[in-house]
Amino acid sequence: MNLGKRISKLRTLKKLSQEELAKKLFVSNKTISSWETNRTEPGLEDIVKLSETFECSVVYLIYGDIEKNDIETEIKIKVTQDKFASLNLYMQKNAQFLNSSQQIDKYYQPTYRKFLNNDKDIKEWLRIGIRGNKKILNYKNWHSNMYCDEYEVEIDNETNLSKIFEILGLEEIAIVNKTRTTYFYLDKYEVALDYVKDLGYFIEIEVKKYSEEAVKEYDNLLKLAQKLELNLNDIDKKGYPYHVIFK
Repeated sequence: MNLGKRISKLRTLKKLSQEELAKKLFVSNKTISSWETNRTEPGLEDIVKLSETFECSVVYLIYGDIEKNDIETEIKIKVTQDKFASLNLYMQKNAQFLNSSQQIDKYYQPTYRKFLNNDKDIKEWLRIGIRGNKKILNYKNWHSNMYCDEYEVEIDNETNLSKIFEILGLEEIAIVNKTRTTYFYLDKYEVALDYVKDLGYFIEIEVKKYSEEAVKEYDNLLKLAQKLELNLNDIDKKGYPYHVIFK
């Protein structure tokens, strides 16, 4: 499926006419028609607006079903403020800017068992992520710190969900507040530069286009980190909620 067909399909799923979508994006009906028939392509600014309207990722909108479902392969490395600034400048020149946002993540665990322990790496988490007007429930289960199973769904009533958590014996254990700037790099990776309140500066690199198995892709991430002159000894294997709780 090409870009035009994806725009048409997502517009239909949102029950929007071409005219209604055009009004949302402040373009003409002819522009929408031209995109959907692949006579022309939207620019990056319009791609971002389309992704927000359709509530899908920019990467999916541009490239289609290249994201590996229900699995995530990434590394996170703590960096100095100077390195953070230089990485941001490098990405501005060599990568595709996606967005910059303030993100608040609330982490939960069952009262009858622990997701986090102060003497072990994090293995799983349950999180409500606040992304502007959207709230996303996310569960991850890690495998050897290299990749994880990941499942998420958008929620429309955080208050009721919190009540359900309380009934089921889920307790809030940490809140992570971060400013994130995201880039798409080398037609394959999502690079997030995070300033996390009370924790400092981090770079997170995630595979968005899989060409090999997850374990091999993790090795490729390590090689990429070295090319970016990142210290592999500083890879964070515990996650932000761990550091918030045990700092």
